[in-house]
Parts: sequence; C-alpha cells; structure tokens
Amino acid sequence: MGLSRLNRILAVVVLAVAIIYGWKYLFEARRPPCYSVDVKYFGLNIPKSSETEDLSIKSFKIPFDRSQIDDMIDRTSKTRFYEPQILIDNQYVNKSTYGFNRQTLETIRDYLMNTYDWKKTVEELNTFDHFKTNIAGLNIHFVRVTQPSRVNERKEAILFLHGWPSSFLEYLDIARLLNSSSSANYDLIIPSLPGYAYSDAPLRSGMNPTQIARIMQNLMQRLGHSKYIVCGGDWGAIIGTLIAQLYPSHVRGLYITMVAASLSFKHNIQLALGHFISPSILLDYDEQEFLVKRFNAFDYAAHLWHEGGYFHLQATKPDTIGYALNDSPIGLVAYILEKWSRWSNNQTEVDQSINSGLDRFTLDQLLSNVMLYWTTGTITSSMRIYFEFFSQMMSGHDSKLLDGPLATSVPVAIINYRNELLYTPRTIARSKYPNIKLWLYHTTGGHFAAIEKPREYVRDIEKFLLQL
Repeated sequence: MGLSRLNRILAVVVLAVAIIYGWKYLFEARRPPCYSVDVKYFGLNIPKSSETEDLSIKSFKIPFDRSQIDDMIDRTSKTRFYEPQILIDNQYVNKSTYGFNRQTLETIRDYLMNTYDWKKTVEELNTFDHFKTNIAGLNIHFVRVTQPSRVNERKEAILFLHGWPSSFLEYLDIARLLNSSSSANYDLIIPSLPGYAYSDAPLRSGMNPTQIARIMQNLMQRLGHSKYIVCGGDWGAIIGTLIAQLYPSHVRGLYITMVAASLSFKHNIQLALGHFISPSILLDYDEQEFLVKRFNAFDYAAHLWHEGGYFHLQATKPDTIGYALNDSPIGLVAYILEKWSRWSNNQTEVDQSINSGLDRFTLDQLLSNVMLYWTTGTITSSMRIYFEFFSQMMSGHDSKLLDGPLATSVPVAIINYRNELLYTPRTIARSKYPNIKLWLYHTTGGHFAAIEKPREYVRDIEKFLLQL
C-alpha cells in the first residue's frame, strides 16, 4: 500500500514537471523574444523634460580646409621610418611578417604627398546629398540617395551601416548602382556612426552598439520610414542585428556579411567535435566545400593570435594608441590599411602581392577613407566602440539581448565571402537568426565586400528583396 502511494506521488511530481517544462518549451519558446534598451543622452547638456526636442534635418556640405592638407603633407614629409630593416638572405623583408610592409607604405606615402587630391575627393563627395540631425544629444551625419517619387509611390528604404576602420564611403558605389536600377524606387540612408567622420563623438560613456541601434532606429523614424531593410558588415552587422532584435516590427529584412553569434556551451561542444573529430558533425557539405582546409582549430587559433591584437588594445586602452594615430598621418595610414590588406586577403596573397594585396582597391578609395579619419580627428573616438562593447559584455547588463535570438518574423540574408575575418557555421548562425532566407557563398571578396565587389553585393541585395 505504501509503495503504491509513493508511486502515485512520484507520478504526480513527474506530471507536474512535464507540464511546467512542456509549457515552457511548447509555448514560451514560440513567443517572440522581448528586449529593451536604456535611453541615454550623449551630448554636453542634458535637456530638461520641458524642453522641446530638435527634430530638424539640416543640409550639410563636407568642408575643405587647405591648412589641414598643408599640415598633413608637412607631417608626412617628416615621417621617421624605423631602422634598421630586417634582412633575410641579405635582402630586405618584402612581406608582412612584422606588420604592414614598409615598401608598400613608402609607395603610398609618395602617392599621398604628390598625387592624391583631397579637394577633388571632397568635391565628388559633395555631389551626394548630406544631412545632419540631432539624436541623443549628437549631430548624426548621413548621406541620402533617392529618386523623385510619384504620388503614393512606396520607396524601399535601406539603411547601410559601416564598421571599423571604414566609413560611409564604403556604401557609396552600392548607392549609385541601386539608384540607377529600374527594378525599384529606393531611399538609401548611409549614416556615419557616432564618433566617426562627421557624426559627433559622444561626450558621455556608454555609446555601445545597443545605443547606436537605438539612434539609427530614431533616424529612420525621423525620415518617415516605419519599415526598412538593414544592411551591414563588421560593427554594422552587429548593430543591424541589434536593431532587428529591438525593433522587429520595423525591420523588413536584415542583410549582413559577417556573423558574430554568441557561443553557448552546446555550440562549443559542436565546434570541438567538428574540429577534432569530423567537420561533417557541424558543417553541411556546401560549407565544407567553401571552407576547404580552413576549418582547422589550430590554424584558426593562429589566425586569431596574429589578427586579434588590435581588438584587445582598442577594447582596453583605445585612447593610448589614439594619441599616436591622431598625430601621425603615415602611422594612421599604416594602421588602417594593414587591416584592409589582411582582412581582404589570406597571408599568401598578401606576401606574394607587390602592394600587400591592396590592388583590390584603388589608392584613392583607400586614402579617402583614411582622410576622413584624419581631417575629422575621429580615429580615437571611432575605436572607443570596442571599449564600450567589451564593457557592455563584461557587465552582463544586456546579456539577454546580446546572447538572444532574433524574432522569427525578421527575414535574414547572410552572405559569406572567402576572405572574411570570421566564418560562423550555419547550424550556429540559425540559433541567432532563426529565419535565414538567403545564405550565399562567394569564392572571392573579403571584409570590405561592398567596396571590393559592389556589383555582386547589389545583385545579392536584389535577390534578397525578391524573397521579402
């Protein structure tokens, strides 16, 4: 009798547990994730609640200051190159063994001093429509590329978000190509992130990607777009993901070229099994073909060791390196272009190229991007996003948001380029992006694909739009 009663009690307990967990997994798991963001102000004087917010949008022209160029050329002419150079087999090292190649840098220095024309670049940039508007106490700069619309004609709004060390320049060719397309009427918005180029740098701490996501949502709302598509790579992909998480009802689609999903315990086990037992445990056949021999734990660890130093520096002491970069034009060129070189090529391509693999771009493209940092003095403020993001992660305050998935209502396109910094297996990516509509591979291209492969980039965007 006693045993029978115990069995009944155990049965009731098991049933209760089953009901609780069944409810959790069958119902709560289907409920769209709900996230929130703190509202912060980053300007000098915090406005009083009675003050009216300035919602105006003002036209802006990129300024040209001859004295800045004279100063830059003077500093460049006085560059102190390191001595002595390293000899191997009685020849100077013509590789990137110790960092950005000196011979490449000397060639770029000569071009910067004697050929490159910043005034002409400014004139070309000013053929675009530039604006500024104040959000969260900061004047946010953006380029708007659109076509005249007919009455009641709906425009396809697309927000393009750049990363570091890039700028709004990265997406101007994309805007030109899309704007010349007859397939749709676009309203293309290309902002400078806070602290980059012509957007104000925050005067208060806490400008992490979540706060930038809130600012960008406010920008799109102010421009009259209740629904829009977000495109981005690098920080742009992370910020775009956060926009889609925080405001899923406003995001028609998310298009990214880099996935940096949080890894759970399960994911780490999958990665270990895939690396050390068989890639087929984690990777589909098409992924294995795309990665070829690159899916190797030791090679990947070596890659992170060689390429991750900047991240640790900028996530802990961005201002320290900022003093040097903000003072030396050639130091800034070397620091930025080393990233464009290494993040667009593999090591062999860098070392076998006569210009460290930078022939994927024009020197004018590369130097115009650098000049945006130099003339605005924003290299230090641009790097602080690493510090703010790392601080945000370490605090655990936004762990639910940073680790959580998107709502299934948000369609996602993930485009993988051969020389991208990171590759996230599709199985892991799906845990962050449950509604992947488009997953593509490109056997060429790298971290700055929008400027390196603009036509392929536009074709992929249009392919994604057809699925929405």
